[in-house]
Amino acid sequence: MPQTITTPVAAPKKRNHFISYIKGYAIIGVLLIHMIDWSNIIIGHTSILMKELLYPGVFFFMATSGSVVYIAYSKSETWSKPAKKLFLRGLELVGIYYAYSIIKYYIYDFSKEPFYWQFTNTGKMNLQNILLLKAYTTPISILITIGIMIMFSPVLLAISKKMKFPNLIISILFAILLAAVYGVTWQGPISDFLFARNNIMFPLAFWSIPFFIGYLLAAFGFEEKKKWWLAIFAPLMAIFYFWRSKYGLDLYPSHSMYPLQPYYIVASLFFVSILFYLFTWTEKLSFSFSKKKLAIIRFLGDYTLAVYIWHWIVVDLTIWLFYPNTKLLWITVPAFLIVYLFIKRAKLKEYFLSQT
Repeated sequence: MPQTITTPVAAPKKRNHFISYIKGYAIIGVLLIHMIDWSNIIIGHTSILMKELLYPGVFFFMATSGSVVYIAYSKSETWSKPAKKLFLRGLELVGIYYAYSIIKYYIYDFSKEPFYWQFTNTGKMNLQNILLLKAYTTPISILITIGIMIMFSPVLLAISKKMKFPNLIISILFAILLAAVYGVTWQGPISDFLFARNNIMFPLAFWSIPFFIGYLLAAFGFEEKKKWWLAIFAPLMAIFYFWRSKYGLDLYPSHSMYPLQPYYIVASLFFVSILFYLFTWTEKLSFSFSKKKLAIIRFLGDYTLAVYIWHWIVVDLTIWLFYPNTKLLWITVPAFLIVYLFIKRAKLKEYFLSQT
């Protein structure tokens, strides 16, 4: 009887969870920032310092959108099919923004929220201004910026798939973008739109930068190159910090978010390089509790959009129903997360089981 020759089967490659971890940290940070800001609680100096650890979440929110494009589609066999998916995904995000904004415009009692009086008391809160991005009913315009960048991302994908030295080419384009944004003063209607001088968007000119960075981080190697990133961003952070200290400039990175400035960008990149090491260390822990926390963070990262939209609905309803007792957000938002995790418990169980 002839012997059967068995071909060794390679063990399946362990899935890389780090993009989900970073996205999970981002959405948790964004939720906590909104709970603090919209509940109008007064926090002390120590809490303000701790809050600085949350603000990079906004940067991650944008940057990981670029990372996901590369991770999900750079190895696909064709370009056209991913390009179509990305374009439709971008349109979906823009559509979600407008759908939420218009529905809320017609049903919400804006007299319960002083934040919107800047529009209601000046006659700017109308459907035309909402459609033209001159006013907003909810501050989620980052969805439009992410949506537009995702619709643009097939250009980056084409470079990655069809050109030699794609990372070098995209890096050069990124350097040109930085020079154009921070080295030149632009005037005119197009630049007014890109820099959000006449609209309520997250300015495309500025916030395309983290999208590019996220794409490049994924292209060069995400957490597997964490030694490189720490070696680059730690000295840069030290330089920025001591330079600003020397000239008496504001040392809070979050104060450099709007408009987006290099100090906040470098601080966020330094922080993410630390998170790579923190999540690597936490993954090695054998404690069941640690693994469950990581699984929940990863789950929230993979369901970022749903959590983001639903938490805003909870914020709006809480303020509408209980104003001025906005501190109830510290009950309603965590309660929403618990309910959401319970509803998704079957899927969450899969995350627990795969968290090895």
